[in-house]
Amino acid sequence: MSCEDGDCPHKWHYAPHRSLYGALELGRGLAVARLRRQPQRAGLVYRCCSRDTRWDWQIDSRSTYLARLLRDLHLDVAPLIAQLYACGPYRAWPESDPHDEDNQFDLTVGVLTTLARAGDGQAREALHRYVHNGVRWIDALTALAVEWPVEWWDDLWETAAMRVEVGDAARLWPSDHPWSWWRGRDARLDGVLRAAARSRSSGRVRRTSLSDASDADLIALLQSMNTDPAAMGLALGQIRHRGRPIPELLDLVERVAPARPAGLFGALRTLGPQILPHARAWAADADHPLFRDAPHLLAEQGDEQDIAVLFAALDQLGDEWCGYDVLSEGLARILATAPPAAYADAKAMLIRRLRLMTVASPHSYERASYLRSLLLLDEERTTAVLPIHLFDCEPSVRLLAARHTPLTEDARSWLAELRDDPIEEADVRLAAAERLPA
Repeated sequence: MSCEDGDCPHKWHYAPHRSLYGALELGRGLAVARLRRQPQRAGLVYRCCSRDTRWDWQIDSRSTYLARLLRDLHLDVAPLIAQLYACGPYRAWPESDPHDEDNQFDLTVGVLTTLARAGDGQAREALHRYVHNGVRWIDALTALAVEWPVEWWDDLWETAAMRVEVGDAARLWPSDHPWSWWRGRDARLDGVLRAAARSRSSGRVRRTSLSDASDADLIALLQSMNTDPAAMGLALGQIRHRGRPIPELLDLVERVAPARPAGLFGALRTLGPQILPHARAWAADADHPLFRDAPHLLAEQGDEQDIAVLFAALDQLGDEWCGYDVLSEGLARILATAPPAAYADAKAMLIRRLRLMTVASPHSYERASYLRSLLLLDEERTTAVLPIHLFDCEPSVRLLAARHTPLTEDARSWLAELRDDPIEEADVRLAAAERLPA
């Protein structure tokens, strides 16, 4: 599960999680506390900004974490601005820009937009300038429209109207900001937005038509031998979106599962407890296409008889990192309500695993789940370490810590920081304020 010994196929691996740099790569609050005591080592933050060390670039968080470190340690953002300009045009996988192989562009834009939101004028001006003359200006502008108030980016419309080309249409989402906000201001820009709307219309029509379909229609679509995996995914997505059980779906699992369509797991979750006997059978059949997915269903609905299966599923994950949250939450739920004497060894084993994952997993998105499970299984020891998690990279972890940390002297000081910090998420600031005396 680790690359720390270097015995791995990767050309790059994480630093040991016990080291300062390793903790920084993983986005742990411990690294923040150590750097505050050792500001002479602040240069490590630049190293973490030079490549995206998140396990999953789409859902793991680092922007607020790194931006706060840069600000609080008084580090110049000039190296990040240079990194922004060093990246070339976007290239779809498997091609890559050699200056953006490690997602430097998106990471840099995220950090700079966050710094600007917290009042850093240099970061704000740099991003404005990049929209005027940067090669990936559309990507940067899209990020600004998501992260900033309208008045901060509205003056860029003339630049966008001048720079946008018909060939850019496929990269635009005309119903989203900033494009929807600017529609009608410039004929040339409107033409590109119409082309963008046409390029996305077919998929939108199909989804709309399925939203009007009855449950029976969706089942019939899944039954059809002519339905391709993409269409299956749309039908299953509708079932998941409706959130109500459609028992007939169980009769189609053997036909649908081998195609591995997107949305199947979410659709099966809507069946609730009635999925249990089927999930147990799938989990016991190594040749079944849902063999690896079934334990996740058992984690949500299972009981004491599923403990061994859930532990086996954790073992099968190996070094994949993703997926521990659902399985461990299920185990924690079951063990927390089971007779303590009957499962003392299992409980101790899970606690050890969760503690390791909390400090060693690069998949920071799951960290809040590990802490929630530990609060169920080992409340006293877990609560004692919550103050350091107020500096975590994940807003969900900071929120959990803000709500449950014991009010030590350090915790009070750090909660006051979060409460008053414009860089922080609104719900974290509110939770911090609620914990402190008026």
